[in-house]
Amino acid sequence: MSPDTVQQTPYETLAGIYDYVMRHVDYDHWAAYLDSILQRFDHHPRNLVDLACGTGNITAELSRLDYQVAGVDSSASMIRVAREKASSIPFFQGDLRQLSSVGPFEAAVCVYDSFNYLLTPEDIKKSFETIFRILLPQSLFIFDVCTEQNSLRYFNDVRDNDEGPGFSYERHSYYERTSKLQYNHFLIRFEAREEVLEEIHTQRIYPWKELIELIEASPFELLEAFDGFTFKKGSARSDRIHFVLRHPGQET
Repeated sequence: MSPDTVQQTPYETLAGIYDYVMRHVDYDHWAAYLDSILQRFDHHPRNLVDLACGTGNITAELSRLDYQVAGVDSSASMIRVAREKASSIPFFQGDLRQLSSVGPFEAAVCVYDSFNYLLTPEDIKKSFETIFRILLPQSLFIFDVCTEQNSLRYFNDVRDNDEGPGFSYERHSYYERTSKLQYNHFLIRFEAREEVLEEIHTQRIYPWKELIELIEASPFELLEAFDGFTFKKGSARSDRIHFVLRHPGQET
């Protein structure tokens, strides 16, 4: 008899094995690149918030670079893991569209295509407005997105599987070009449990022109859009684009 499949919300189960699944990621390289962007714009924030921080890997690396940093994520499970790993860093549960009890900060970052999890232009608009409110005037906001080229190159009907201590998982990644939606479908099995735990992660892939229009309609000022991990100009041909925005208000 086949085990039952139990549907979970995104990251509800994956949080516990996330660091194993993502063990190939060079988080200190990510943090160093963010630091280099801040330095490039001669911005030296005393405090910084890592939005959609996940299990706090980049947050911790930024802390090691001597930033006074906090982490925010919408998943209670991811925040729980982050707190267990780095008890000295304040972590909060919060949605990008409804941040209210954190801040103010002098800089914010939101990376690893977390903005792609905002599935409508209205979600992005609300997030810009909310993030703007938790930043001080002249603060920088750095976020990235993955592009359609990235989805077609790396997530076009890709299947993989792996196993770790006491668990195994299967992942099916696919992109629907008509709807501009990218899916990561996980089936997770634990040796101590009979059921199969299923999570479906959905991301929206926004066209370059639409992103620029959303930024221009936001309260932020667009300073630059970089091709991933470089200081070259980003474009629709980039796999990943890092946007650098500034809060244009006057410092008091």
